[in-house]
Amino acid sequence: MRHLGYRGRVQPPPDTADVIVEGAMRALARHGTSRVSMTDICREARVSRGTLYRYFSNREDVLDAVNRRIASTMRSSFDEAIAADPRPEARLRVVLHAMIGFPQQFPHMTRLIEHEPSSALAFLSREMPRLVTTLTEYLEPIFETAPPVVDGLLSPEQLSEIFQRLITSTFLIPTPGSERLDERISDMWDSFMTTTRPPKQVRARSTARPRISA
Repeated sequence: MRHLGYRGRVQPPPDTADVIVEGAMRALARHGTSRVSMTDICREARVSRGTLYRYFSNREDVLDAVNRRIASTMRSSFDEAIAADPRPEARLRVVLHAMIGFPQQFPHMTRLIEHEPSSALAFLSREMPRLVTTLTEYLEPIFETAPPVVDGLLSPEQLSEIFQRLITSTFLIPTPGSERLDERISDMWDSFMTTTRPPKQVRARSTARPRISA
């Protein structure tokens, strides 16, 4: 079957593996990570068990594919946002704005957070190191002049983790106005960068004992 895409253009049918991953995300939202089964995934993806096992050996293989889909979509979002505004001084604002929009790209996973918070927390705890590593890569331009990094108070990874946890809080604890947290963080960061003292080079601590004068 041919599919009509944007402006009526003929699009190839979706890849079967992609269909299964989409179905798995719906199944996860409905049943949670701990309870979802291969039968649930078949039902949501509308494929036979034979087709499912032709592409994935077991449930863990499907869940890994879901994780890869999320990571790939996240990177694509960052790449598109940075391409639209590549200025190094705007990098934090651009990246955080892309992050705050992730729930719109994964509505099924948003429902998982709402209905299976324990499963969502387990997923985020497991994936946090990978998320921080990716975020650190995309935020690299801000670290060269960021006083906490230049002064040795925080590593780039630690600073990225702070940003990651702040944005993640909007998914887990949504409140009125939390969808604009990225703007508030960016405004605060810009203010901090323009009013703080010039970054200094970190001096190594001396291990020599002070000389006692006679």
